[in-house]
Amino acid sequence: MNNEIKNAAIPQNFANAGAGLAFYIATLWKTVVTVGGIAFIIYLVWGGIEYLTSGGDKARIDDASKKISSSVIGIAILVGSYAITLFIQAVFKINILQPVFPNNLTQ
Repeated sequence: MNNEIKNAAIPQNFANAGAGLAFYIATLWKTVVTVGGIAFIIYLVWGGIEYLTSGGDKARIDDASKKISSSVIGIAILVGSYAITLFIQAVFKINILQPVFPNNLTQ
């Protein structure tokens, strides 16, 4: 009988703690980028609607413009982080977003 403890949150058995940590960091990064993309769309639409419904009020137009600018800056940061990730993957020839570690580290 196998009395090994398994973590259901990790889809595979990792040889060391670093492998599990790398998996969780990659998953966290993917989640942050996805949530950031959704937030970008919501914030951009919100700013656009405020801009359209401002009725010429200078304060509301400025507020809407700041929302739109902030959303564009946010998506630029997300795209930049993705570009940096792809650059690191290309330079070091590793897949950061799907880390694979050898099972036989003792050899």
